[in-house]
Amino acid sequence: MKRLRFSKSRRERLKRAARILGWTAFAAGALFFLMKSDAVHRTAEGFLSPRPETFPLEKPGIPPAFAPKRPEILPRTKAAKMAIILDDWGNNFSLLKDAVSIQRPLTVAILPHLPQSRRIAEEARRRGLGVMLHIPMEPFGAGQPLEPHTIFRTMPDDKIVQYLEEALRSVPYVEGVNNHQGSAATTDPRVMRTVLGYLKRRGLFFVDSHVISKTVGPRIAAEVGIDFAERDVFIDNQAEKEAIKQSLRKAKVLVKRKGEVIVIGHDKKPTLQAIKEMIPELEKEGVQLVLVRELVKGAHGKS
Repeated sequence: MKRLRFSKSRRERLKRAARILGWTAFAAGALFFLMKSDAVHRTAEGFLSPRPETFPLEKPGIPPAFAPKRPEILPRTKAAKMAIILDDWGNNFSLLKDAVSIQRPLTVAILPHLPQSRRIAEEARRRGLGVMLHIPMEPFGAGQPLEPHTIFRTMPDDKIVQYLEEALRSVPYVEGVNNHQGSAATTDPRVMRTVLGYLKRRGLFFVDSHVISKTVGPRIAAEVGIDFAERDVFIDNQAEKEAIKQSLRKAKVLVKRKGEVIVIGHDKKPTLQAIKEMIPELEKEGVQLVLVRELVKGAHGKS
C-alpha cells in the first residue's frame, strides 16, 4: 500500500488542529468536573458563578492583596456589673416571691429581731439570693423611728459587740452587713472601729450605705483590713415605679463609666416591679446583675 504523502504546510495544519482538539477536550472535562463539584453553583438566573468564599473579599469582585485570614476570636468584653441590695426585710415574707421571680442575682438585707427575719433569710438562701444583715445604727435628728437593738454612739464597745452577736443569731446565712440609718454612728471612728473589727473577725464584709458624706467607713475599713464597699445609688427615694426606673437608668450610665456599681432599694412592690421591667434594657446595654459579694473589695484591693 502506498503511504499518503502530505505537504509540509498541510502537516503543520493537522498538528495544530490536533492540539486544539486536545485542549478543547481537556477544557470540557474540567468544566464537567467543576459542575459536579462544590466549586461552582448556579445563581438564581441559572448562570454559573464561583461558590462564595467563607470569608468575603475586600471589595466585591476584586481579590484581596493578601489571602483572607480567619477572623480572630476576641475575648468577651468585660460586662458592666451592677449589684442591687434590697433593704429592710423582716416583716414581709410574702413579698420575697416577687424578688425571686426577677430570676436575677439580688441581695436582701434583713433587719434583725423581726417576726420574719429568720424565715426570709432561710428562703432567700434556698432560692440563691444573697443574704446580708441590715444592722440598725444611730441617725442624726431627734424623733426618727428607731428599730430595736439600734447601735448608739453612747454604747461601750462590749455592748456594741453584744448587739452584733445577737443580731447575727437572729439572721442566719449572713455573708455581709450594711447599716440601717446610721448617719451619726458611721461618723464615729470608735463605733465604726468596733463594728468593723468584729465583723472582720467573723469573716464578714461591710457595705457602707453612705447615708452621710462624712462617714468614716472607708478610712476605718482600710485601717481594719475588712472586705468593704460603698453604696453608689439609692434607687427608690421616690417610691413611684417610673421614678425608680429613671434612677436605674442613672445607675446604668454610671456603671458604664465605672465598670461596677452598688445600688440600694427597699422591699417594696414598686421597686421590685421597676427592677423586673428594667432587666431587658439593662442587659441589652451590657449591664450584668451580680450579687453584692462579687463587688466587695478585699482590704481595698481587687474584688
